[in-house]
Amino acid sequence: MEKCAMTLIGVREHERYNFDKRGKQYKRLTEEPVARLVLELGLPTTISMLITNLYNMVDTWFVSQLGTSATGAVGVVFGLMAIIQAFGFMFGHGAGSNISRLLGAHEKERAKAFSATGFYLAVGAGVLIAIIGIVDLNGLCRLLGSTETILPYARIYAFYILVSAPAMASSCVMNNVLRYEGYANLAMVGLVSGGILNMAGDAILMWGLNLGIRG
Repeated sequence: MEKCAMTLIGVREHERYNFDKRGKQYKRLTEEPVARLVLELGLPTTISMLITNLYNMVDTWFVSQLGTSATGAVGVVFGLMAIIQAFGFMFGHGAGSNISRLLGAHEKERAKAFSATGFYLAVGAGVLIAIIGIVDLNGLCRLLGSTETILPYARIYAFYILVSAPAMASSCVMNNVLRYEGYANLAMVGLVSGGILNMAGDAILMWGLNLGIRG
């Protein structure tokens, strides 16, 4: 839920983005004192990182109610999540670095091209990871460190993480693109709203609908 929310917010905002010479955003990023800009961009980014860690802690807490084997499975699959996010950050930082320079030079169309390229490369990487992982789910879980006791839980959790891999990777791209455009607050809002949806979803799906680790 968090990743889908972040992806949707990022795509919509980028479509509305109008970075011209007279634009407020351009004036803000070129005329405000550097110290103030660092605070305005750095504080929301720091909060976003804290929310991401809280998101993982909340997931672990909910799953821990199912037993130690389920908790161990979450720990194993976090390695897979890190790999997926690494691809997203790679394309996100690469695209964002070019976008920020191009927008500063008023080359809006080229900036759009880099944004789209980064987004679709992340989606493609997510799809590829999902296909490879689902084809040999048992082997992947064992490679990540799963024991036979944990394996049944790890298989289920890893499957749903793999299915969401394209959204997870692309959300990392859009999150970083927004920050490079100077919209750190909007990126934070996407992560916070997604985190809240995730907590509510965990409670409803795992307890209300009794879906267990699938929730």
